[in-house]
Amino acid sequence: MGRLGGRKNRHYVETDEVTIAPPSTPEDVKNLLAQAMADVRARKLDPRIASTLTYMSGAFLKAFETTEMEQRLTRLEKELQQKKEEKP
Repeated sequence: MGRLGGRKNRHYVETDEVTIAPPSTPEDVKNLLAQAMADVRARKLDPRIASTLTYMSGAFLKAFETTEMEQRLTRLEKELQQKKEEKP
């Protein structure tokens, strides 16, 4: 019985389920986190869910950064190879 004490003090507004498009850019992640922050403050979103979103957003941004870096490196390697082939 002692473990349920905090649950009775939580007050979140029941809202309809919202389907959002998965973020595909860092800008999308920024907007998602900003909305989550606003929803937590308005008590529309459980802070634990917002915390999970924050954690996943960090992983997404790291993956995005790594992918972008790999693409840039590949492009630079191709340009370097083309310059080598142009020289007699």
